[in-house]
Amino acid sequence: MPDFKGLSPIFRHALESFEHGIFHYLDGTILGQKFSLLHIDHAIELLLKEKVVRLGHSIYKKDGKTISIYEAFGILENNKVIFAEKPRLEELHDFRNVVQHKGLTPDRHTTEFYITEAYKFVKRFLSDELAVKLENYLPSKYVKVLEGIEDQESGIRKMLDEWFADAEKIFQSESYEMAVLTAFIGVETLIRNKFNNDRSTPAPRLLKQFVVENKISEDVLQNFMTVNDLRNRLVHTAHRITREEAEETLELLSGIRKILSE
Repeated sequence: MPDFKGLSPIFRHALESFEHGIFHYLDGTILGQKFSLLHIDHAIELLLKEKVVRLGHSIYKKDGKTISIYEAFGILENNKVIFAEKPRLEELHDFRNVVQHKGLTPDRHTTEFYITEAYKFVKRFLSDELAVKLENYLPSKYVKVLEGIEDQESGIRKMLDEWFADAEKIFQSESYEMAVLTAFIGVETLIRNKFNNDRSTPAPRLLKQFVVENKISEDVLQNFMTVNDLRNRLVHTAHRITREEAEETLELLSGIRKILSE
């Protein structure tokens, strides 16, 4: 058992939530994929709030509610805490909202992608900002497995076939929103892979640069922007889509993928 002596309740809860999320991820079940993302995202939010408190700020607002993860980011950045991982963590939080509020189940490749990103962040953040080592609080068997996970972005072309296959399976199960989100993440990662996995620049801006540099039809950028707008509606609102809309969107993503892979 890890020694939590001397840790604040919020810090302890964050570490426990992270371990519980990894436990669900490693159980290999569909339900585990869902709960792993919920717990991991919760853990990250609590770690950010722990750092906020250590910097002398309250995590409570005037109405008695605690600050959001976005407000925590803002406070930390104002205090010169830099997050190269911030875009991915925001994506994870958005994706977690879709899973929680719309009852959708993430596919295994998307789950693994975000768990890998979260693990790398938590390991670094604990060491750099909270002065502890993750391996002191996470079972060694978990650490060994996670350290051996292949970086999804290093071999994204190979992974795209499986990523889109997952999207098709999800589409056939009539989970149209999740099918679109799954394929979108694959294409977005392909775009970032072309710019050394740039995680701070918005994907549309990267794609625009790629289109200009390679003299590709601007239709590619317009199609991606169309899908990107839909993606934002899906993760930030109660918007739902029909089978026909999902099918059309997946075709757009498939076309973008084909051109970027040539």
